Amino acid sequence: MEVLLRKMMSRLGVGSAYVDLRLNKHMLNPGDVIEGQLYIRGGTVEQKIKKLDVDFVCKTMRAGKEEDTVIATIPIAGEFVIEEEETKMLPFRYRLPDEIVPSQQGVSYRFITRLHIEDAVDTLDFDYIQIVPKEKKF
Repeated sequence: MEVLLRKMMSRLGVGSAYVDLRLNKHMLNPGDVIEGQLYIRGGTVEQKIKKLDVDFVCKTMRAGKEEDTVIATIPIAGEFVIEEEETKMLPFRYRLPDEIVPSQQGVSYRFITRLHIEDAVDTLDFDYIQIVPKEKKF
């Protein structure tokens, strides 16, 4: 009975698996490679993960309205099973575009990590980064 209750709760996101992207730095230049680790932690029951991916998103404010633009979707893993309270670590690496607008008022960047869980609420993680202009060399 208790296992059934835990399964029902995890479908609603309570006691479900979760993901945390931990980046090696948060201030970068255009064209830099950002690296880190994805920590996946199992919940109170075994769950099937359909896929794990990370969106690189630019948020802009225009005329008082927020707009998100997905610059890239980085696939990390396909289907796998995460056991109850199991921890998995996966490497993360992404090269920022060379021609990206630096962070400024009205322009910000973040990574949105999505753990797509079968028959359950997906888990999200948000990590903001700042893109600063490269130093000009003469």
